[in-house]
Order: sequence, then structure tokens, then C-alpha cells
Amino acid sequence: MSPWIIIVILGACAIAYALIMPKKDKVQEPGHQLVQEMESTLEHYMAEIENDNDALIQRVAEMKGEAAAADQRMQSQLQELQERLAELENRKSLEAEKYVNGALIHNASGLQAQGLVDSVRFESEAEVSEVDLQVVEQESPPLRDSIKERYAELFNLYAEGKSVDAIAKQTGIQRGEVQLILQLAEREES
Repeated sequence: MSPWIIIVILGACAIAYALIMPKKDKVQEPGHQLVQEMESTLEHYMAEIENDNDALIQRVAEMKGEAAAADQRMQSQLQELQERLAELENRKSLEAEKYVNGALIHNASGLQAQGLVDSVRFESEAEVSEVDLQVVEQESPPLRDSIKERYAELFNLYAEGKSVDAIAKQTGIQRGEVQLILQLAEREES
């Protein structure tokens, strides 16, 4: 090839290259603009996420405070209920003790009155009129059966080794009553 053809071809290549180069810059410019838009969108998204995280952290802190306050209220209510339960148990034990003492005194007075009636009968049946005997019998209440006779089923179950709860379920008597009956029987035996 002749040198002038080489020069013409090189010139044409240079011109074509010059025309292509500005087009590359124009193609890169919209891509650059797209990258900038994406960066700003991502920055905006990150700012929103940070705001949401801050709001979430604040809400969690509020919920934690509310939970602590609710826990404190429940603790105070539990304490109050425990105190009331202890007071009721004390009151019930005092009433049970009064009942036991009253029953023992009642049984003792009944035994004394029966003994009095028997002694009056044996001393002189002729001297005691029918009216006097009726008055003495009216004043003394009839003797009660022993507690084991009245609650035979309960004591049979207890002798079988059943628990207080099982006895209460089977007999329909409340648990506290079953315990009280068992305690009364122990006192009656001693």
C-alpha cells in the first residue's frame, strides 16, 4: 500500500475515533447521573431506616417501662393478697380453735350434767320427782357421738392412706374441713 493510502486511512480512523469519543462521554454521563440518583435514594432510605430504628428503640424502652410498672403493681397486689390470706388463715384457725374449745366445753358440760343426773337417780330415786328429773335432762344437752363415728367414711379413707385432697374430693367435704376433723379427732383421742 502506498503511503498516502495509509495516511488517509489513519486520518479517517482519527476522525472516527474523535466522533466516537464524545459519544462515550455522553453515554457515561447518564450512567453517572443514575449512580448519583441511586446514591441519594440509598442515603434517603438509610435515613428512614435510622429514624425507624430510633422510634423502635424508643418504643421498646417505653414498653420496658410499662412492663416494669405492671410488674411492680402485680408484686404489690400479690403482697397484699398474701397478707390477706395470712390474716384469713389466722382468723380461721382462731375460729376453729374457738369451735374446738366450745365443743370440748360443751361435751364436758354434757358429761357433767349426765353424771349429775345419774348420781341423782342412784342416790334416791324416791326423793327425786319426775319433774326435777325432766328439768335436769332439759338443762343438759344430749351427748354427741364421737367424731370418728360421725365421719366414719372420712376416717376409713384416711386409714387407707388417702391424702387430704383425695378425701375431700371423694367425700365432698372441703379440704380445710377435712383437716379440721382430723385435728379434732386427734384432740379427742388425747
